[in-house]
Amino acid sequence: MSAEPDPADDGSGATRALGRLRRRSPVPAAAPRTWSLQAQLRRRLLALLGAVWLLAAGAAGLGLWSRTDEVLDGALKETAERLLMLPEAALATPDTAERLAMLGAHDEVLVYQVHDAQAGLMLRSHQAPQAVLDPGAPDGVRQAGDWLVLTLTGPGGQRRAQVAETLQHRHAGMWAGVGWLLGVLLALLTAAWWGMDWLLRRGFDSLEPARRELAQRPLHDLRPLALHQAPAELQPWLDTVNGLLTRVAGLVDSERAFAANTAHELRTPLAAARAQAQRLVQASTDAHTREPAQALLRQLDRLTSLATRLLQLARVESGVALQRAPVDLVQLAVLVIDEFTEATRSGQLQLQVRGSSVPVSGDVDALGIALRNLIDNALKHGGSASRVVVTVAGQSLAVADDGPGLAPALLPALVRPFERGPGHALQGSGLGLAMVDTIARQSGARLQLQSPVADGRGFRAVLDFEPGAASPSAAADRTPGPR
Repeated sequence: MSAEPDPADDGSGATRALGRLRRRSPVPAAAPRTWSLQAQLRRRLLALLGAVWLLAAGAAGLGLWSRTDEVLDGALKETAERLLMLPEAALATPDTAERLAMLGAHDEVLVYQVHDAQAGLMLRSHQAPQAVLDPGAPDGVRQAGDWLVLTLTGPGGQRRAQVAETLQHRHAGMWAGVGWLLGVLLALLTAAWWGMDWLLRRGFDSLEPARRELAQRPLHDLRPLALHQAPAELQPWLDTVNGLLTRVAGLVDSERAFAANTAHELRTPLAAARAQAQRLVQASTDAHTREPAQALLRQLDRLTSLATRLLQLARVESGVALQRAPVDLVQLAVLVIDEFTEATRSGQLQLQVRGSSVPVSGDVDALGIALRNLIDNALKHGGSASRVVVTVAGQSLAVADDGPGLAPALLPALVRPFERGPGHALQGSGLGLAMVDTIARQSGARLQLQSPVADGRGFRAVLDFEPGAASPSAAADRTPGPR
């Protein structure tokens, strides 16, 4: 209801310009791109683990390849030595189909041949070729076609043995070992993914106490965070946050001190100017000089009221309502109503208490400012013949008048600074309901405006402290900064 054009702007429109400047919305910034530290750590740790495992697997593969070659070459040599030790009688009888049938069908990993000094075939395995595996080969191991052949000559050069293994068989064994290493790597990375995810989640859970403490704190609580439960890696971050909280607390205290000092300094010159204006009115002997003096006195009264409202607004927006203590709404209403002596004596201002009073959590000074502004608003804009009723019911505080009221469409704009409705009293700064709304949000309450109330008339403002009316987190999100 504190809403109408102000003729005291002297044509400058400074107040309206300031109001438009305050309401101007900032250009929304682009949303920052978010990323997950936990996911990044998991990816990098898995990449590091995979790289280390591949290096280890490569080194192990090279060592395995070399050792396998050595072992298999040793097996070839052992077989060749045993063949050279066979007696002549074992070599005299050639293999027949009947003798080979006694061995049964099977795949040979190794094949062998035994030759005499003229390269004549004396003995061979049943899958060995008829031709010499590696003609003219010196003793030792070398590749001959698809075979890896070890040649060994017996004493006196009368007998030579050649034992061979296919390159495909040897390489298949080698690659099978490498495949096992890579298969274990894949299984390890899968298991490590889940294990790292669990471990990282447990690790980041250690940050939760500090986050929960910050989230659950009321806005006025700027005490440093506790560090004893935080991990060592988080200590520098928490130290920085505590330093920021200390600086913010200092800034809030400085702003409150500035508002208090400014109020004290302004009262004296305004009071002195008003006293001089009163003298001028009393000294005026004719209507021609008395009327401008009275206009000056009215403007000084209005300037004093506006300065008081601005200082109250600065104090409120600096966070005075963020303090918490039990407040009895009935006692608060009695104390504030007693300040409006003339309205109380005439019966224009009344107090009604419904049910038992339930204390609310808030700052008594800030809530006193809010109620004082609601009552002053109702008396000023309801009209001299209106009846103003302050009602305390449980955890709600209401101020209603039976004046002309406002259109419902105008109500949302009334809580903005310097907004006034049309067709009401010429007095008013447009700051009263803005302060009340700010105090309500900082106090965890909700300001509800209703007009008309009954029969197309009346205006009603309710401060609702009921649980769920406005959660502390919601109040924190909506509380504006200093304007």
